[in-house]
Amino acid sequence: MDYYESFHRAAIEEGFPEDETAKFAELLRFTIWANERHDGQIVAHPRGLPAGQSADLLVGRVGGLPRLPVGMPWPTDSEDYPLPFVASFDCAALPRVDGLPLPPDGSLLVFLHHEYAYDTFDHDKEQQYARIVYVPAGTDTAAEAPENHLPHLFVSRRDFIGPEQDLFAVVHADLPEWLDPDETDLSPLQERLARDLPHRRELCALVDRLWPAGTSATFQFGGYSWNTGGISRGHLYDEPELTIAEENFQARQKAGDTVTDREQENVLVEEELQRVRQEWIPLVQFDPGDEVYSGRFLIRVDDLIARRFDRAVSWTVFAS
Repeated sequence: MDYYESFHRAAIEEGFPEDETAKFAELLRFTIWANERHDGQIVAHPRGLPAGQSADLLVGRVGGLPRLPVGMPWPTDSEDYPLPFVASFDCAALPRVDGLPLPPDGSLLVFLHHEYAYDTFDHDKEQQYARIVYVPAGTDTAAEAPENHLPHLFVSRRDFIGPEQDLFAVVHADLPEWLDPDETDLSPLQERLARDLPHRRELCALVDRLWPAGTSATFQFGGYSWNTGGISRGHLYDEPELTIAEENFQARQKAGDTVTDREQENVLVEEELQRVRQEWIPLVQFDPGDEVYSGRFLIRVDDLIARRFDRAVSWTVFAS
């Protein structure tokens, strides 16, 4: 299903200008939500689904044992302790979404010790507690617990090996926070973009009618980064992409770029943020199950296309 074409066709049919529709579509991202079922219902099931979209798309499972390639050791941290297994996903079963070039087959395995990752308070050190493993289709695999696994080991309030639950997927639309129809406190760059979108509120409403919003996702592939409510530079939500943008900006400053004042700096950082969002995407974001931490792996688009999942970067956040 071509989701962008569905949006474009609906917008033009409702009389929105072609150029404004195209600019708005540049900000629109489609995401894959994966949730468990409870009592026969998918958690956070949306109010409705686009025509032709199934709500019964089995795409993976959370918990249990991962199917690792035969001979591959269980992923460990720097002290050789096994990392908790979070979930596995069947890439062939995941919906195809433009702008999210997931492999057409094989499986993705997610490992994260979210408490240890967060408690490092050091982004580089955090990486030892997080891993994405891609298993190509046709690989001989086996499901075995690590030899040095301790049955009494807990990860927050969860067992190290949690109960297995199937995950089912639906496609959602995602837009930047500042496009919220009720948002009026915009940055200079956001105001400039908004001037080219005089019907942004009506277009947001159209997106909501086509892809009614759910309440939450256990796992989300693609889209925009979840924020934790913190605001930086007056208008921008705290998120990994902003950290990357600020690091890029600081590197240019050291190389000799100059700014005249704080306002100009904020504009330049936000412009860099737009570039970062084109270069990096959230591969998968998830709630590990304790409602305290959120796990997240970002990856460069070119690394995702090349299936270099060892370059995915963990950004664990304290969510409450």
